[in-house]
Amino acid sequence: MPLSNGNATPNGTTGFLSFNAKPPLVWITGDEEEFDETTLRYWKEEGFTTKYLPYKPTADPNTYIARLKALHNELPLGVHYALIAYGTAASVVLRIATKPMPRLCALVAYYPSVIPNPRATYPSQLELVVHLAGRQVVPQTEFKSYRYAGTTPGFAEYAKPEFEGVEAGLAWGRTLGCVQRGFRLDSRPQVEETWDKSLQLKFTTELYDDEYGSEMVDIMVPEDPHVTYGPTLTGGIGAQDLEVFYRDYFDPSIAPDSKIRLVSRTIGVDRVVDEMVVSFTHTAEIDWLLPNVPPTNKKVEIPIVSIVGVRGGKLTQEHVYWDQASVLLQIGLLDPENVPKDMKEEGLQRLPISGALQARQVLDPQKSRYHAFPPLI
Repeated sequence: MPLSNGNATPNGTTGFLSFNAKPPLVWITGDEEEFDETTLRYWKEEGFTTKYLPYKPTADPNTYIARLKALHNELPLGVHYALIAYGTAASVVLRIATKPMPRLCALVAYYPSVIPNPRATYPSQLELVVHLAGRQVVPQTEFKSYRYAGTTPGFAEYAKPEFEGVEAGLAWGRTLGCVQRGFRLDSRPQVEETWDKSLQLKFTTELYDDEYGSEMVDIMVPEDPHVTYGPTLTGGIGAQDLEVFYRDYFDPSIAPDSKIRLVSRTIGVDRVVDEMVVSFTHTAEIDWLLPNVPPTNKKVEIPIVSIVGVRGGKLTQEHVYWDQASVLLQIGLLDPENVPKDMKEEGLQRLPISGALQARQVLDPQKSRYHAFPPLI
């Protein structure tokens, strides 16, 4: 469950009402009789209770509206709820919510079939986000809206053919943030704790044993986690691949003198971005960084960026990036003066790449002072 900040409790209440420790309630409403099971599971993994209210365009709209306006009647004293609406239902909800809906603390609308009036105003205490598909445009408004280019309505529902994974992921993070703000929750401490646990497991050699691969997978979501080390396309998709990757490729490749220095960390509601400087001596083959390259005994220093996704206290993905040209330069496999003839005739005398000074510049730009051209190696 997301952790709270200050004296807020998981249900968004404070003070004498904090005895009510039930999970916060998220109502979801859409145009189908039953809603997307994957989205419902994601909310459960984040520690929320979900209920679904179908909108039936052929039925009497007044019955649906009356039901919406009465949602607060089912709540205990002092407890609030969030509302997430899709499609035609989102249009109805956005129209009603211009007037206060008791106990509603957050509202998220996905691709409403009727674009809300940009001059519409909503209660100041209501957290509100609107997600729009590719061609839907809202002029300057008083509320927060995001447009996802190239998508069509349905892009955030996993079971629909219009589903787009990248845009759905972006919208999910923004939706989760909106709902957490409404309930006065803060998931960032738990997100960071999950990632720190992963780092300890990956780089603390005392933890390595025959169960290492499965231990890494245990801290990941069960359905299709993935890890991609970009420059070498190593990693894996799914628990089985990742267990093999960490046990047979990543773990044996950790150089004895490896050091990691964290330069910066950015934490979101479901993401951690680490900027690090990694140093090691290339005394053995490193499958994830230099696959199939025999040891050169050269010292390497490189900046690395890791983007990690977290859902419900478990890792969903990790994308890792670094400058492979810098690595190859430092171990002697890339010569910056080996310029193709046609490029030399055009005046290029040296490839625009850098070695260890790249890492030193990140660690101490004032001391290294390599801002001037040409770049130095």
